[in-house]
Amino acid sequence: MKLTGIYLYPDLVEYRSDAALAFRNQTRFLCNYVQRHLAARKLHAEGFNRICVVCKSAPAELTYKNTSNALTAEVQFDIAEYATVADERLPEYFIGLLEAGIAKCSKDQHVPAEYFHDAIQSFRAEHYRNEWVFLEKTFRAEGVKCRLKCKLDRSYFRLTLEIDRRGHIIFSQEILRTLPDEVMYAHRFKDIKLDGETLVVQDKFGNALATVPIRRG
Repeated sequence: MKLTGIYLYPDLVEYRSDAALAFRNQTRFLCNYVQRHLAARKLHAEGFNRICVVCKSAPAELTYKNTSNALTAEVQFDIAEYATVADERLPEYFIGLLEAGIAKCSKDQHVPAEYFHDAIQSFRAEHYRNEWVFLEKTFRAEGVKCRLKCKLDRSYFRLTLEIDRRGHIIFSQEILRTLPDEVMYAHRFKDIKLDGETLVVQDKFGNALATVPIRRG
């Protein structure tokens, strides 16, 4: 199976606090980066398409698969300790938990831990920034190149529309901001179309997310 998702979160049965829910969102900037890095390597797995690293006070030693094609690894977690971690230390704190889970997966299910290590080292080299270009499209008659640029951090997902004409940025504006959860933003954008003299950013259902008047240059 193609590996499509990496997740790190507290066990929401054991931990029901707002802090536990915040933790889940805060880790998406790391897990999404690793996920996209592995997608570029076209990593496949036997019998599962997602890895869930679940944080618990008393974790199971062995990994297990569920009926939703997810491989779960439980790791040791103290929510009181998490609450004391300074903001600037959170990326490495999350990395430590993710690496502990991947180490279990590597031992039990022969998941290639070196691929994850490479992804995490790349994330560190980017100073824990998760930014990418989702789409770049050129409209030659209008003389413009358009980009949908994504940024994911611990607090938000942001989508920026950038329009370039002959090497000069003539438009750059954030057109979407949500909590850092793919469920909230992934369906909200898909393509850029030209409707007369208007650029239209469309969602996955063909509805307009943003429109920008544009003239031929």
